[in-house]
Amino acid sequence: MRRLIVVGAGFFGSLVTRRLREIGLAPLVATRRGADLRLDAESEASLALTLREGDVLVDTAGPFAARTTRLVRAAIERGCDVIDLADSLPWSEAIVALDGRASEAGVALYPACSAVAAVTGACVRASGVTAPRSVDQFLAPASAETASPATVRAFVTSLGRTIRTYRDGHLVDVRGYAESAAFPVGARRGSLVENAGAVLLPLSWPSLRRAEFWVDPNAPLGRTALSLAARVPAVAALARAVAPYLRAGPFGRRDGVFAVSVDERRAFVLASARGSYRIATEPAVMVAEEIVHGRRDRGVVRPHAQVDPDLLFARLRALGIGIS
Repeated sequence: MRRLIVVGAGFFGSLVTRRLREIGLAPLVATRRGADLRLDAESEASLALTLREGDVLVDTAGPFAARTTRLVRAAIERGCDVIDLADSLPWSEAIVALDGRASEAGVALYPACSAVAAVTGACVRASGVTAPRSVDQFLAPASAETASPATVRAFVTSLGRTIRTYRDGHLVDVRGYAESAAFPVGARRGSLVENAGAVLLPLSWPSLRRAEFWVDPNAPLGRTALSLAARVPAVAALARAVAPYLRAGPFGRRDGVFAVSVDERRAFVLASARGSYRIATEPAVMVAEEIVHGRRDRGVVRPHAQVDPDLLFARLRALGIGIS
């Protein structure tokens, strides 16, 4: 039995650990201060001391945009598979650049193995569209439950800044939160943010001409306030600095939605009144379970190949996620 290590013990790390234990596995939790294991993802000495050949790492230690890929490079050298929950575009670019090294070492990397790549990849496969031209992702998180400093920081990083999105078959610069789009169902609208799907989804579907991510903060007037702040650089900078220290408070919502629209004509809507955050973590749990029981991949595993759509949808429904 290979060692299964969850890196990070924040909201999503704790959720992954709990789910792995629920399905009968025995993950070890690794943090800088020490839980089951003491591990600093930015320390060569710590990595050399802790990692063993054959380990399976589920990396939840965000914010990924502020990290180097030192842990992943050390994992490749030691023969460890890595599953990450990153939504950072630069992070995923750096992981994709390690594809050759991982393949040569016989190691598998699963970038953005969450709603960003795995769930979206499963939805595109389930749509039956073999050569999609556009994929839009929409997120309204359960703000009352997931508004941790790291999560909020990831959402507001794009606010008022020049970000990259995938249009006309390549990455282009736009202003974050300056554009909006309607969710496939309901009255919600989401603002445009930078996301790892812009670099990962075209790897699975070279036919794509556009891949974009739209976020509704899911709090009263939240999207409107952020969109207005994005127009004034000083206000946007202040909001980026302050937002991670604010909680959703009494205005936070416990319901959440994640939706994927393929070619603007086929949409999948995943939603729950409580616990919608499981949409983001269950793919990593599934992949970790499969690796421990013998799954073998090499190199960077693209979105279409991370999880089986039927198995994923069945697992999510069993967790109370509605899928339409």
